[in-house]
Amino acid sequence: MSRYDDVVNLAVRRSLFYPASEIYSTAPAGMYDYGPFGTTIKRKIVDLWRKQLVQKENFLEIDGALIMPEDVFKASGHLGNFNDPMTQCVKCNTVHRADKLLEENSKDQYREAMPVAELTAALRILKLNCPKCKGELSDVRQFNMMIKSEIGVVSKVPTYLRMETCQSIFLDWDRLVKTMRVKLPKGVAQYGTVFRNEISPRQTLLRLVELHQMETEVFFDPKEIDVIERWDEVKHYKVNVLRVGQHAESLTTEQLVKEKIVSGKLIAYYLAREQQFFELLGLPLEKMRFRELDDTERAFYAKEGWDFEVETSTGWRELSANNYRTDYDLKRHGEGSKKDLSFLREDGSRFIPHVWEISIGVDRTFFTALELAYRQEGERTWLSLPPSLAPIQAGVFPLLSNKPELVIKAKEVYESLRDCYDVMYDGTGSIGKRYARLDEIGVPFCITVDFDSLAKNDVTIRARDSGKQQRVKIAELQDTLYKLITGKMNL
Repeated sequence: MSRYDDVVNLAVRRSLFYPASEIYSTAPAGMYDYGPFGTTIKRKIVDLWRKQLVQKENFLEIDGALIMPEDVFKASGHLGNFNDPMTQCVKCNTVHRADKLLEENSKDQYREAMPVAELTAALRILKLNCPKCKGELSDVRQFNMMIKSEIGVVSKVPTYLRMETCQSIFLDWDRLVKTMRVKLPKGVAQYGTVFRNEISPRQTLLRLVELHQMETEVFFDPKEIDVIERWDEVKHYKVNVLRVGQHAESLTTEQLVKEKIVSGKLIAYYLAREQQFFELLGLPLEKMRFRELDDTERAFYAKEGWDFEVETSTGWRELSANNYRTDYDLKRHGEGSKKDLSFLREDGSRFIPHVWEISIGVDRTFFTALELAYRQEGERTWLSLPPSLAPIQAGVFPLLSNKPELVIKAKEVYESLRDCYDVMYDGTGSIGKRYARLDEIGVPFCITVDFDSLAKNDVTIRARDSGKQQRVKIAELQDTLYKLITGKMNL
């Protein structure tokens, strides 16, 4: 089996995630539920994003509606442009996403924004047929992925489920400016669910109908794109970039600006902050890159675009879209709503703010973090997650579950820690099986109460990755665990 399959099997076996409504044969593809440990890991990814890319940057956070009127998406341009290329089997009528079908059957990369005529030609050159029944495939055509709904009983209002979290940010901008004493540049962030009528959902969390995003829109004055208050913190930090037609390279943010690889300091700054965020998730720096999008790949609203990608067992996987949206969104929504969405400069002039977008896919990030943390040696399997993502920070065990004195002591230790840390008590099965269960979900430390603990008032702490163990006094356990979790100490 592939590493991807190993991770999926582990996830289902340990209820990290699994198909939604799975007891019904009519359940649609592309929707997944997160189990208890998976929910915690996902929440911790979002919490880390909130800390690093919202709170530390002094951004505002909103929680917008999932359903919006049709006029919003007319103004935004999505009704006519939010498309994916599809091809359909003329024999069994199965629909396939053309660019993904081509990538799965060749070593080349095919982008969703490529002209349909080019994608059709590629299908014919490769002589591809329907993977399901080997029937002939139709010419490629564009398919709008938005999901329509109707609100109302008598007079029905046409609406759509949101397909990205950014539109409510643009719609709320005017109110935020008036009520939150906004000074530019200012980021507005949102985490939430979005819906896309994916042509052929597959690869579990990687291509979903119902998915989650961590989105930030940074509003700024284009005349001050190079005015960044905390620039010195990142100007020597190196960002991995792959420019169109060139090889990947690691350049400082200062180089990105001086060589005009990006439009300004603001963009280089947030590329650096985003890469630092993914480093904190435990993703190896050498497997990351920002890939520049050419004119045929960029979204219809973007002047400049960089996809953040990570190398995995299934190839380079896009986790985040980063786009310079200029004043497109506020200008279009101002026209559509007939509202003045301009911003007042200190000199009394007005202008429409420009926007830099950081849109991170939570589900893809979750799966990629699991896959790159997956380890296997012989019969032992574990997730080498950083402590900040682990669903449980430590497990507490009695060495033997049939010895009441050990059980009582272990539960005392557990109770002393549970108010400060995410800990779990486990007294079932052999100590080896208990270690293995927690290793598989990425728990970094296990605390064992043995017979020496009764006499010496200490415990054994075991590290997940190295297997090293150390005796620690129970009176010092809280402080020691804190140092281990935060990396101030190693076993």
